[in-house]
Amino acid sequence: MPETLLTKNNPRILFAHHQDETLPTLVVIAGIHGNEPASVMAMEDLFGQKNTGRFAFRGNVMVLKGNDQALKRKQRYIEKDLNRIWTKENLKLVRMKDSGESGFSYPELEELAALDHLITTIIARYGAGKMLFTDLHTTSSESCAFLPFNDTLVNRSVAKQFPVPLILGIEEYLEGPLMSHINDLGYPALGFEAGKHEDPDSIRRHQAFIKLCMNHLGIIQLTNTEKMREEKCLKSTLDIPEGFYEILCRYPISPEQDFEMKPGFFNFNPVQKGHELAQNNGKPVISPYKGMVFLPLYQQMGQEGFFIVRPVSKFWLWLSQILRKTFLPKMLPLLPGISRKKSYQNRYTANPKIARWLNKEIFHLLGFRIVLKDPESYWELVKRE
Repeated sequence: MPETLLTKNNPRILFAHHQDETLPTLVVIAGIHGNEPASVMAMEDLFGQKNTGRFAFRGNVMVLKGNDQALKRKQRYIEKDLNRIWTKENLKLVRMKDSGESGFSYPELEELAALDHLITTIIARYGAGKMLFTDLHTTSSESCAFLPFNDTLVNRSVAKQFPVPLILGIEEYLEGPLMSHINDLGYPALGFEAGKHEDPDSIRRHQAFIKLCMNHLGIIQLTNTEKMREEKCLKSTLDIPEGFYEILCRYPISPEQDFEMKPGFFNFNPVQKGHELAQNNGKPVISPYKGMVFLPLYQQMGQEGFFIVRPVSKFWLWLSQILRKTFLPKMLPLLPGISRKKSYQNRYTANPKIARWLNKEIFHLLGFRIVLKDPESYWELVKRE
């Protein structure tokens, strides 16, 4: 691969600092949604010429631009959400195109091809060392900063370094997110939500998070005072407790539906079961659980109207960590009704009619997540360490 691919001569790269393959590496993706420019602005400022001289780097940092075409149009995506198409099928398709074919059926496949090429090149160069991937976002509703991520033990270990709400297992409700692809490659990966799109503080929170990531990896060394200042920037001013949360449900929507969230909800608003949250095609949408509303939709584009979350007990976290290190997860795929999915190392199918004695909570404890559910025929499970 030409060296220029991983330098700022590549317009897809907002910043690149290369030092040594044996040192830790941070990879940042900014602007994977085109209506979330705060992350791009934050990284351009943080790593601009006026600032980078103050960092004594001991490691490698690369900041990649996400959906370039959508950023130029200032909309979430052009035809398909770039953070929902990182599937094995799409990756195979764009890699075939790289080998000689040209033309893509929609713009996001072109964006996918460019990012995948960069990520593959970065991993080939630095993948033997310590790496962390982060994906920067903002929300359409008022929000504190928080971290959504796949429920792996290594992701938990990194995420708990940050004084924000930590959302477990979002992959169970999203198809084809980038961070799931990174986890499948064997590397820790965290999403970071900095706050509302238009909130100027979202830019500052993005910068605080990345500085703390670099400090955690040992790429830079913050003093205790500097570390406390960045952590204070991340902490909620809305009295939302730190710690781990789990998603109870997702309310999916499609483009032909007339979905409208009731005004006034912000992230982690407490809601009661039976509380009216939205209108869809003129009919009320009622919360099926007591919990907290999460990611309420206040923008035109999106596939999720809202989620409901609740705190996770320390006992559950401890028990799941213990059980995942036992022989039990290896035994589960040997049981009746469960089989490994062909050509996948970490995916399984479960027949709910045969394995009906299993439920979602047991799967979660053992490190499995249900990523596709058809109650009449099968569940697709992904195994996370």
